Amino acid sequence: MKKINIDRDWLFQENSIDRKTVYPEIAVDLPHDFIVAKPRHPENPGTVANGFFGNGVGTYRKELDVPQSWLDGTVLLDIDGAYMNAEVWLNGELLSLHPYGYTAFLTDLTDTLKPGRNRLRIVTESLQPSTRWYSGGGLYRSVSIWTGGKTVIRPWDMFITTPVIEDKRAVAEAGIVITGGDEKERPVLLKVSITDPEGRTVSELKKDIVIRKGKNTEKLVLEIKEPLLWDIGQGNMYKAVASVESGSDVIDSAEAFFGIRKLTVDADNGLTLNGRPVKLKGGCIHHDNGLLGAAAYPRAEERKIEILREAGFNAVRISHYPPSLSMLETCDRQGMLLLDEAFDCFRIAKNPLDYHLYFEAWWERDIESMVLRDRNHPCVITYSIGNEIIERDGSSGGAEIARALADKIRSLDDTRFVISALHNLFPDPEKGEEMTAMDANTLTGDSEDDYWGRRTKAYTDCLDIVGYNYLRDRYEKDRERFPGRVIVCTESFPFYQWDYWQGVMDNSHVIGDFTWTAYDNLGEVGVGRVEWGTDEKIPFFGEWPWRTCWQGDHDLIGTRRPQSYFRKIMWGDEKVPAVFTTHPCHYGESFVGTRWHWYDVSDSWTYPDEYEGKPVPVQVYGAGDRAEFFVNGKKAGETEIRNNLGETDIIYEKGTLEAVVLSDGKEWGRTTLETAGDPFSVVLSADRTDLKGDRKDLSYITVTVTDSKGRRVPWSKAELCCSVSKGGILKGFGSGDPRSLDAFGTWKCHAFEGRALAIVAVDGTCEAEVTVTGEGLKAAKLSIRGSL
Repeated sequence: MKKINIDRDWLFQENSIDRKTVYPEIAVDLPHDFIVAKPRHPENPGTVANGFFGNGVGTYRKELDVPQSWLDGTVLLDIDGAYMNAEVWLNGELLSLHPYGYTAFLTDLTDTLKPGRNRLRIVTESLQPSTRWYSGGGLYRSVSIWTGGKTVIRPWDMFITTPVIEDKRAVAEAGIVITGGDEKERPVLLKVSITDPEGRTVSELKKDIVIRKGKNTEKLVLEIKEPLLWDIGQGNMYKAVASVESGSDVIDSAEAFFGIRKLTVDADNGLTLNGRPVKLKGGCIHHDNGLLGAAAYPRAEERKIEILREAGFNAVRISHYPPSLSMLETCDRQGMLLLDEAFDCFRIAKNPLDYHLYFEAWWERDIESMVLRDRNHPCVITYSIGNEIIERDGSSGGAEIARALADKIRSLDDTRFVISALHNLFPDPEKGEEMTAMDANTLTGDSEDDYWGRRTKAYTDCLDIVGYNYLRDRYEKDRERFPGRVIVCTESFPFYQWDYWQGVMDNSHVIGDFTWTAYDNLGEVGVGRVEWGTDEKIPFFGEWPWRTCWQGDHDLIGTRRPQSYFRKIMWGDEKVPAVFTTHPCHYGESFVGTRWHWYDVSDSWTYPDEYEGKPVPVQVYGAGDRAEFFVNGKKAGETEIRNNLGETDIIYEKGTLEAVVLSDGKEWGRTTLETAGDPFSVVLSADRTDLKGDRKDLSYITVTVTDSKGRRVPWSKAELCCSVSKGGILKGFGSGDPRSLDAFGTWKCHAFEGRALAIVAVDGTCEAEVTVTGEGLKAAKLSIRGSL
């Protein structure tokens, strides 16, 4: 079937207010959110978290000019994601309903189409609270139409596996379902050809078959010589093209991209990829794209993975729902492993309006959607049936449900591992369980009655790998309690990342660690914050104006945070130390975090004059045993390094702070911080200046406030204004400030730590000029070119 993207030029209506797809205030095309992220305010006590997404009905209308050829064949609407309770209407007829906001779905338009003008309408209704994070709303992923004849290979109906992989050859099995539309049997030729990553045909096979009305399943086995393996950082993608032919006519064709790679896992050898052991250096990510909300622009998804790869990650866990197709495709191309996930709940609610309302009626269809769409993507190595499911203790039919989901997944794809992420159990007094949570979860492993292990065993029996959320203390004991169990840490605390990673390295049955989180996200606000001047336990969520979680290794605009530098050094992927300081106003104060926090430090040696001659707390990260510090060339201190972290106090003096990390007396590496002067100018740096003029390709322009010598001014919160000339579209403008009061989607924002970000697209063939100004600052300009 032929795929036609129809993302552009929809008419949009929200709560009876008509307006174009491109918002006047946020300038966003489809895919997009139809309500922007709102910070909670004390006057709105009914909201559960900052960065929330409100209730709303979004209606999308589009007129289709349908040729006669469509009416003689098959036409499908493909919606990759609509949040939530989607309805598809065509010419006044309701054709489909789809409650879940995170799975793709197909709607058959064939029988309702008519020649000429057709009216397509898609309605979404966001009901809140329905998630524990910022959900977004509306058509936030791609929308396409598939066209073909009466006999077709529908989307997701070709599955390529590689059961044999050797040094010199691989065997590819192409499982194909052909949907016959003719009443009579029809002899046809089925042909499959495979091209390698360079576009060269490397295998081809033909088979005479007979097509009957309805589903026809065929399997062709092809040999590929000298296969190029898909691997971490090596996105070698093959393409299989299947065609159904009669004489010289091609009745229908379909294509599927796939990778050739071999995965094994067991408790003794851990995870192996293409024959070598691999530890998963993982991060959990939510689906939002910061300043763009939940909109799944392909370039936004691509950039996120590029940033994570540069920081040392080799795997991402999509939390807690299936990702966009764009995310799968970029992970394929970049060689990033991916843990797919289906649900955040089963039948028991975590929020009043979440998926538990639909689970019993819809789980099977949504599992099918996830697996059938995702199973050709080599980046996908596991399917998770759920995260922190309340029924994980076997209550309320949890074990039976888990088994049904796992069996369903394996019936569709038996080449990948089935997992689920479990965390602590909380004893229920209604059931007479009076022990403490610590005793219930036996985190020390000393209890004779392993309450957690006993209660979760039936649930986990159907899993290939068991995900442990924050259960590091169980790793070694559970090797004895559950022989053969393979564990992956599906969530870990950033503050204790060293301990979690040592648990992975010390245990062959623990195959990796996924920090919560790799990238800051909207919602779950302020969980990663630090509060100074207190020893008391702090609330889980931060108060207004917190708007992001602030747990990520990267902030909302993709800037690396201090814990990311520590992590990359810990993983052995960085040979340059990093040095950070705590603002001297906190000297001598105690602080409290939530375990999802990191130290309140920044890469700054720029403080007000009043702190000259006073001590500044300094941290250095490096794979050594000792560090020496120099201020303006003079030795100012030294410290022992333990577990890659050293701390000391250095007397503040403007100029240069240099940290030298030593290992066994030899220099391992050095790094510096410089004092910046007063803000002087704005500097722009674009990741790309040549774009497709399709209004969806994006340029990410880093905005930096610098002094007269070009040094970033780390304390600058300058108000910045961004303008884009004709042909350019400002998609987003903002900073990584987790407590910013700036409205998303406007042309103004305040710098955070001297940085901001502009996201720009172009419409057609043009050259758009981007200008950023700030009061008292030298303005900066940059040109972005678009072409069709």
